[in-house]
Amino acid sequence: MANELDALISVLEKMKNSGIPTVPISPENLDFLEHYSPSRTESAPVSHCPPRDVPPKNSEENGGSQTKNYSPTEIPTIAFHGPQKKIFSSKQEHWEDLRRRVLENETLKKHVRPGKNLVFGVGNLDAKIFFCGEAPGADEEIQGLPFVGRAGQLLTKIIAAMGLTREDVYIGNIMNWRPEMDTDTGNRPPTQEEMQHCLPHLIEQVQIVKPEAIVALGATAVSGLLGYDRGRKMSSVRGNWHEFCGIPLMITFHPSYLLRNGTNRMKRVVWEDMMKVMERVGMAISERQRKYFLE
Repeated sequence: MANELDALISVLEKMKNSGIPTVPISPENLDFLEHYSPSRTESAPVSHCPPRDVPPKNSEENGGSQTKNYSPTEIPTIAFHGPQKKIFSSKQEHWEDLRRRVLENETLKKHVRPGKNLVFGVGNLDAKIFFCGEAPGADEEIQGLPFVGRAGQLLTKIIAAMGLTREDVYIGNIMNWRPEMDTDTGNRPPTQEEMQHCLPHLIEQVQIVKPEAIVALGATAVSGLLGYDRGRKMSSVRGNWHEFCGIPLMITFHPSYLLRNGTNRMKRVVWEDMMKVMERVGMAISERQRKYFLE
């Protein structure tokens, strides 16, 4: 439990430092915090996003005690006392300020290998589509840019097949550094704690861009955005609409998965996900595009 609380405190401190004045907390999590004791073993996830418009339903748990029921305007928040939220004149100014805060963050820089770079999102700040991966790889930490290696090149081709360019969309990762390993080769998935540490930066990018759809690339990115769920299977959640910070979220396979399993059938699966995204943001789909990767 101590690790989960430390991670929660770290996320809240980062959000405070980034200028976010309050954090919504669900009635269930508030009830958990109010009745917390060291004997508890289950962690309580923190809500980073604006509260839903629908009030939570009453439910009975913990031996029949009833969870509080709040109206949408009464959903409790954790208030941060300190500097007021910065006011920016434009998206570009806000994005540049956030990018500077991330790249100059001493805590983040401690995780970067000598001669390598932190990685921050890039793209159109008015993009309708926001592609989100899990963490940088070897090529990304060299260039300081997301999705520039082999998987990134395949993502660029997918974007092109949609009739767009990288300059038309926004591309980012939850993680700002490449997860450390004992060797320079290979990659490992980031832990939930690592992703929670960086998640406020990703959320702020989403708040700046305000896309009409987010595409979560791969199971690890899904866990970072929606929270860890041992029972979640990509086969059951991909291709379906979910929600992150009030924005429609499409889950699909990571391009690196297609590099390992690049059959026409798997390419078609991912392409069908992309057509759903195109339809969601109002893009026209040609007959030729509808037939991509059909055998």
